[in-house]
Amino acid sequence: MGNIKVRKIPYVSIMILILLLTAQVGWGGETPKPDLVLKALFFDANNVLNLTFKNEGNAAVPAGKGSLEIFIDGRPLGGYSFPILADQSFRNPGGSLTIRTNFRMSGSNRRIAVFVDSQNEISESNEFQNALSRTLTPPVKSGPDFIVSDLSLGTGNALRIQVKNIGTASSPANLHVRIRVIVNETVRADLTPALPSLTVNSTTLLTPTPAIVIGVGNKVRVLLNTNNLYDDLDSTNNIREELLPDGPSLTAYNNLLAQAKIKNNIIWQESSGVKNYSAWTAGQKTALNNAILALERGENPAGTAPPALLANNYISANDAWKVYLAHIAQSLWVEVHGAVSWHLSGFTDSQLAYLLDSRKLMSYNAATNRYKFINDVMGNITAWNPRASYEFMTNLKTIKSNQAATIYALTDWMRGHLNHISSDTNYSVQYGYAGPPPADKVLYPLEGKKHITAGCWGTSGLYAAVLRGVNIPVEHARTVFYGGASHSRPSFPSVDRSMPHGDDPYSGILVPSGAIVASSKLFYTLAQMNGKFINPPLDCVSGDCNTVGEQASYNTSKDHWQLAYDYMTDYIMYQYAQNGAAYLNDSLRGDRVGGSVQQYAKPFFTDAERAAMVTAVENKIKEIGDGNLATGKTIVIQRFNRFLGNK
Repeated sequence: MGNIKVRKIPYVSIMILILLLTAQVGWGGETPKPDLVLKALFFDANNVLNLTFKNEGNAAVPAGKGSLEIFIDGRPLGGYSFPILADQSFRNPGGSLTIRTNFRMSGSNRRIAVFVDSQNEISESNEFQNALSRTLTPPVKSGPDFIVSDLSLGTGNALRIQVKNIGTASSPANLHVRIRVIVNETVRADLTPALPSLTVNSTTLLTPTPAIVIGVGNKVRVLLNTNNLYDDLDSTNNIREELLPDGPSLTAYNNLLAQAKIKNNIIWQESSGVKNYSAWTAGQKTALNNAILALERGENPAGTAPPALLANNYISANDAWKVYLAHIAQSLWVEVHGAVSWHLSGFTDSQLAYLLDSRKLMSYNAATNRYKFINDVMGNITAWNPRASYEFMTNLKTIKSNQAATIYALTDWMRGHLNHISSDTNYSVQYGYAGPPPADKVLYPLEGKKHITAGCWGTSGLYAAVLRGVNIPVEHARTVFYGGASHSRPSFPSVDRSMPHGDDPYSGILVPSGAIVASSKLFYTLAQMNGKFINPPLDCVSGDCNTVGEQASYNTSKDHWQLAYDYMTDYIMYQYAQNGAAYLNDSLRGDRVGGSVQQYAKPFFTDAERAAMVTAVENKIKEIGDGNLATGKTIVIQRFNRFLGNK
């Protein structure tokens, strides 16, 4: 992707343009607000990351407010405060800005996320699309790539810093670099050493003078930067953090693993049988310790790529064990570090199974000693990297004060970004993987791809894969709908909530482009689920009764239409604006299936109710158009289509 140039328009011209647009379309009966949307992430010719964002709202971004944050491979690496940007034209309606960051990158499949207005300073017309996340691979280039490969203590606990060249070419001699040493979040030194020429994979040891003495049990972070951005292939991998001198401790983990409730529910299924943690071998326990220590060092025990596929999408026992250990290590890490407000001890044994039991993660084939991610276990997903899920939730601030709010926040993101898969989608092209979609490639699509989920089975799996990273159990459940087909849905037993259908987060009826229906409204208690969708009373008229599947479809759709009407969402107005009053009236009778309206035992709403609803929708559109129906239609259609276009 090439450079995107920002066209600067004189301020007076912009104001004239705004006045003209106001005269043609009107602000309507709603208070105009800005709407910041990230439009692109790309590398320039020198592999430097660029980003473009735009104000797609109908009002200016308030002066002195706004910022964005950049996350690379899960780490917060920097950002920009809007008030200090030299070009402020993005604040105007329709204005955009491309920022050339100071991040030069190399390698493959780099997970990049940008979060605009991350501090929520700006009141926007839509808050659902403030993040852009992608998996990008920079073009291959030659050159040195410096990392801080090790931190150690020498005589008198003096800090020693090892620098390594992991690039593809030798570095020049006497190259001056900048090194900052931070101890327990306090800057201890800013150094400017000259590095000797380093061949590929060679190292040099730096011993600062005067000595930087490190006490016992201190957190030391070292950052390295070259004076010239182009002297280093990758400026994003130059940070190292360690606890010195002894590294991280396993004491808190050992205490946790000593609890009967925890060790009895950590269950691994293998060729020798089903074994809880107490029955693991010493080698297996050591492997878990190593996975935990990797997390403590800022490394990912899951590795850098999803497991290699064998015949019929199976994976090897070794790869399955590695994935399972990554999940257990992550779950224990979240608990030990207090990363969330809830605790493993608060879950029942049946709920803990969805976090700690390998049988709720993968299916095991004893005949071949192989494992598989399959629909029946947790949905159409490859949940190989729980750390990436945790980092995604953390970076986009979707971890909230309790489990339910966290589930709703993740649902908000899904509503703003997820798209249902099409029947002709090639998994290898869309996800770079022939097996079930890797969860990280749904959260961070490959370049040129959208956030495509593999239907209700994929979305249920995505809920489970992502929420495992923050210790929220998700059960993969089913609902029978129209036609007798069994559809997937996520159930959240620890908060007594479920949704009827895994496709509900991107239900067209509740598209959050205008008035917002809170994501919590998509969920039902488990008792409500049973009474309305699993074993519902059947509507009957003159002996003609809905089937259970028809009744479940009827109840789901009617509830969504009722919400759309109560909140006057864009979709119900879009139906009128785009297709007319008669079309909307038909939609309020029954689901559209194959171009016609599905006839249930009863219509969603009576003739009188539909007539009143259509009139109310027409009046609301007029209100949006400041009394002009045609203007209101234009605003609704543009707003609805713009939201879908940004998904």
